Amino acid sequence: MIPLKANMSTCSQKGTMPSGTCNWIPSCLKTDVCQNDILKCVTFPRIVLLYEGVRVTLTIKRFGVSVPEDLLDRFDEIVEIKGYVGRSEAVRDAMRACISQCEWESGQEGNRATLSVVYEHKPRLMTELVNAQHDAAAHVISTVHIHLTRSHCLEVLALEGKRADIENLANKIGGLSGVEFARLFAFSLSDRDEPHA
Repeated sequence: MIPLKANMSTCSQKGTMPSGTCNWIPSCLKTDVCQNDILKCVTFPRIVLLYEGVRVTLTIKRFGVSVPEDLLDRFDEIVEIKGYVGRSEAVRDAMRACISQCEWESGQEGNRATLSVVYEHKPRLMTELVNAQHDAAAHVISTVHIHLTRSHCLEVLALEGKRADIENLANKIGGLSGVEFARLFAFSLSDRDEPHA
């Protein structure tokens, strides 16, 4: 689809929209602004995208998120630097990036992988990490543990096993409370390669 190209004009209701689009939009949405040839609704629970001859309406869900204050402060800085209208659009982009990354990781082939994990150094979490590795169907060949700061550690796991088992372990570890970053890199070698003795 090609985005609607139109000159900007003031809508008869309120707000600025492309010329000739006011009759396409429900009156409850006429306070929203058009940016980059796409109507973005910020104050109402719907987004209306205008294309040549096509109108697409997306339902928006509101939800609350609890985050540490310093994380929110850093996020707000990015929102300002990137020029987002507000946090909502930045959160949507972050969600899309997360979904894209997870889909890419799931699509990787191979029976070997590395899993890089950054986490808070807490006794409870350390126990959960060890238990997850021991209980996994995937084989943990080795681990490298690095003390980053007094409160955070980096652990890199070398894994081998069925693709699904590797992914299950990565998801289990990535979902633990206190794990701040978990990135999986899977790969495979040719069947003709001789195993290391």
